[in-house]
Amino acid sequence: MKRLFALAFLVIYLFNWGGYLLLQNYLVARADRHMNDLISQNLYDPNSLIEVKVKQNLPGIFEWPDYKNVTGQLQLKNACYNYVKLKFTKDTLYVLCVPNYEKTKLVKSNIIYAKEVNDIPSDKKANDSSAKKSGQDSKYDHPILSMNFSLFNNEIVALAKYRNKLIKTPFISLPGQPPEFLS
Repeated sequence: MKRLFALAFLVIYLFNWGGYLLLQNYLVARADRHMNDLISQNLYDPNSLIEVKVKQNLPGIFEWPDYKNVTGQLQLKNACYNYVKLKFTKDTLYVLCVPNYEKTKLVKSNIIYAKEVNDIPSDKKANDSSAKKSGQDSKYDHPILSMNFSLFNNEIVALAKYRNKLIKTPFISLPGQPPEFLS
């Protein structure tokens, strides 16, 4: 009987330690797989599609006259979507999305559970950032990537010439004959 209680408590302990996270990840992956199957078989309602417009400055891109079938996932304001079609213009990216209600419900329940476990108050004011955001695309993070490429060939040659000037005699003469080549 003691072994049964010890085993039960061990199972409960291990589930609390990491089993809930594994179960949550499994359920989210299953919801994603189910939604992807529905999208690949075109079993979604075209009237329930939500159009998301993202302002972008893409001057070098060719405009797409109509939507292309492209699938993927995005998350906006704690709601999960699967996009099914995309369209580019020079100033806007249009995305047609299907709401993924099951995944949204699972993600929200996980956030609430994590806040309760970690004793974090789930106050709405805590979610607002104190930094003031401004601009048209303040909701999106656009990191700027800056790269600098330099040509090293000239510098290496110049360094080799400088190094050769420091050595008066670059060749060391050794008495004797070099070894014979064995084939």
